[in-house]
Amino acid sequence: MSGVIKSEQLNLKQSKQTLLYVTNNFSQVELALLSAIGSRFDYLIYNNSPQKDYNLATDYVLPDNVKITSDAKSVVMLAGIFSAAITTVGHISPVLDSRILTVLKACVAISIPIIEVPHGLYQLGFNLSDDSKFVNTASHTSGAGYPVPSFADHQLSWFADASIGYPRNRAQRVKKHSSPIVPVFTVITTNTNWYLYNYQDQRVLAQSIFELARANPEKLYIWAPHPAELNTQNLIHYMLSAKPSNLLRYGHDREIYFHSIDTTEELIKHASEGVSTVSTCLLEYEMYGIPVSIFCNEGLKTVTDSLSEASLFSTPEELLASTPVVPTTGLLHSFNVEGFDLAISQILARPQVRNPLKNLIMEI
Repeated sequence: MSGVIKSEQLNLKQSKQTLLYVTNNFSQVELALLSAIGSRFDYLIYNNSPQKDYNLATDYVLPDNVKITSDAKSVVMLAGIFSAAITTVGHISPVLDSRILTVLKACVAISIPIIEVPHGLYQLGFNLSDDSKFVNTASHTSGAGYPVPSFADHQLSWFADASIGYPRNRAQRVKKHSSPIVPVFTVITTNTNWYLYNYQDQRVLAQSIFELARANPEKLYIWAPHPAELNTQNLIHYMLSAKPSNLLRYGHDREIYFHSIDTTEELIKHASEGVSTVSTCLLEYEMYGIPVSIFCNEGLKTVTDSLSEASLFSTPEELLASTPVVPTTGLLHSFNVEGFDLAISQILARPQVRNPLKNLIMEI
């Protein structure tokens, strides 16, 4: 997939500082690519979705300063070349993928500075906590109960720091095909696998979506659930048999798929309007000017109350009567690669203070 590979003489190679960017899914690979365009750093991006390597080779234009690997052992072998590691996972999760854990252990073993960036708009360890009385961070029904500390040495936020901004919110693109031909559709983006949606919330949301589609049989609804949402621990998994025929799940192995649209973020861009739960997807609706109706529940009321502009619903009747609007989160800033580079350079220039929580990674 790399085409012709040419040798290089080490003594003639102009070397820049190289950063390792550890991603947990393909959407985050896109985020990493967009973060790297125009950077003064070289990047090796660890892609934890190896089945997507072909998509990267055929559908993307990789920046000159970026290389990709989906092999954790290759990252371990090259660990000594990295000036720092950027990760979208900054706390020790019970469900942390073993390959990512292998990569993080290599970084800890040789004391590479670890920089955490957000994987979500509202995220534990950055800007969100909960009041769960029963603490179980591997659970779909219980939470952390406390503010979650990061094992990273440093944190950089897309949303709290306007001098950096959100990497997707920039003029440059990495996709070869930016204007696929698609039908008119309403996109539905949900993440009720999140413990802040209880079983009653899941039931109400599914009923709301199903009744909306039944009330408009002439319309096409495309549902892009979170990958973990339809597993057997979630109530919505058991409601799929009631799904109307004009509500189709999105994905190359599901009921509908558009070539070259491989992420939910890209799907939102081509929709006429949407229905969504609270998630990072709200930024895409805001960025692309797509009107959306947002599900509001008690667990996330503090978040929905913070939105400057939003169309909210909490029942099937409210969704049917709602008028979608383009949301205003107050957290969307244009990405500034120079600002991101500067923040990283400042981290690398200062005396390194090792976060002792990193030691816990070696014990897992």
